[in-house]
Amino acid sequence: MQRMESIRFTVPGEPVPQPRQRHRIVGKGPKAFVQNYTPAKHPVNDYKQAIQKAASRVFAGEPVESPLLLEVVFIFPRQANKNWKTKPMPRYLHHQKPDIDNLLKALKDALNKHVWKDDSQVCKVSATKWRAAGDEQPRTEITIKPIHG
Repeated sequence: MQRMESIRFTVPGEPVPQPRQRHRIVGKGPKAFVQNYTPAKHPVNDYKQAIQKAASRVFAGEPVESPLLLEVVFIFPRQANKNWKTKPMPRYLHHQKPDIDNLLKALKDALNKHVWKDDSQVCKVSATKWRAAGDEQPRTEITIKPIHG
């Protein structure tokens, strides 16, 4: 089993929440079943790939199996009505949709079998949603730390 040190990486671009699952009935008669899926063209798929690519730059090897701490900062684009030419434009909290738990779901799903074996290993989470400062670009900042003991 691989022992992991703390890793930190950034995913450029606007964060995308995990959408609700879609459903379809497959087959007919007594062998029919319901299949859950996420549409192939949904933006969350590109976001998950970007997360995996960024993670692979700082973490290689087998997924870890230990308890983990996940710290995430989601930075969204600044609203157009909050852009000023003469006033300072610091970050401000993003208190509207998307829900932070759906953002975390997409992130944790993306890292399954890449950094950790299963997202159930994440025992502690710190997550914040911000609107970007005037000079910032949207992104997701991720820190993953092992929890010892």
